[in-house]
Amino acid sequence: MDFMASATGSAALDGKRLDAETYRGESIQIGRFADSSAAGGDSGFSTIGCGLWIQLPPLEPGAHVLKIRGGSDSFRVSVDYALTIDAEQS
Repeated sequence: MDFMASATGSAALDGKRLDAETYRGESIQIGRFADSSAAGGDSGFSTIGCGLWIQLPPLEPGAHVLKIRGGSDSFRVSVDYALTIDAEQS
């Protein structure tokens, strides 16, 4: 996980900066799945993860833009997502 020493990144949702959490080869817990057979049970599982991670807040219905920028040493990433959230059906 040496590349994490120089890792930098940013993310913005609809122009508002999101804070990232840095994981350097740490144990992380993956939550429950709707289809419990997909992960071998409904309680989730533990794994090792590294990187800069963000959590999105619940999104209102409508259009949203998520921009992610990052890099480590000579590696760079720049991704823009156009997200559309449908209104809940009652």
